[in-house]
Amino acid sequence: MNEWPAPEHARAAAQFEATMRVFDALEDLRRDVEALRHEIPTKRTAAPVGTVVRVAAETGILIAVAVVAGVGQFRPLLTVVLMAAALASVVASELLASRSAYVPRAFGFTFAQPPPGVVYDPPPETPLETDPWERGWVVDPEPIHTL
Repeated sequence: MNEWPAPEHARAAAQFEATMRVFDALEDLRRDVEALRHEIPTKRTAAPVGTVVRVAAETGILIAVAVVAGVGQFRPLLTVVLMAAALASVVASELLASRSAYVPRAFGFTFAQPPPGVVYDPPPETPLETDPWERGWVVDPEPIHTL
């Protein structure tokens, strides 16, 4: 009974200390994450003018097809087919526009050319034989004549 601190109290104190170290490490990690978040630039720019014009033109096409179908008093099935075709063309143009964002502007409308190959010429003072085991593979320009 004279044991102080009791073994269970010592164990609880050790667990409490380990828990506090974990909390300190988490606080340090949170500060690092916040610092990194402040370094990342926010990309909240307005839509480019070209995108706004393209979407407005596509919206105008859809409205024009609907107006022509309504004023022309087309059959309901023909109106649905015309609107579906107009919607399909708008979706296709948006798909192509979204894919063009990944093409570098340097390519433009020309075909992509592969980059020119780099030719490396070793300096003239480099010997042909670098490994003594490869000497059997190197052909001597002048064979040795023995008399």
